[in-house]
Amino acid sequence: MQVQPVYKRRKRSKYEIIHDILSNCQNGAKKTWVMYRANLSYDLTTNYINELMKNGLIENRDGIFVTTEKGKQLLELLEKWMKINSESTALLNQIKQYLPEPDQDTENKNEQANPQN
Repeated sequence: MQVQPVYKRRKRSKYEIIHDILSNCQNGAKKTWVMYRANLSYDLTTNYINELMKNGLIENRDGIFVTTEKGKQLLELLEKWMKINSESTALLNQIKQYLPEPDQDTENKNEQANPQN
């Protein structure tokens, strides 16, 4: 029996979700398309779409959601932010090769063995 590796999916930030929605709406998208492509529940999709419409970042054109010019400007900023964020994560991983973080279990045992009161 072959054991499948377990991949821990990282929780996306609000900005990453907004990026996904704005990106999907650039050429127009129905709500269900946005929901599936952004991997969101119906309720979350509705909440995000309402927030983005309220802020003038997307608009509803006969059931098709389209990214506005203001939304495209935000999308550009989010893409820059995501690139910087990705680069800083890669840099942090390189740093951790030199300064590995202590194992949490080992750290807890050391604290219990040597309490500093």
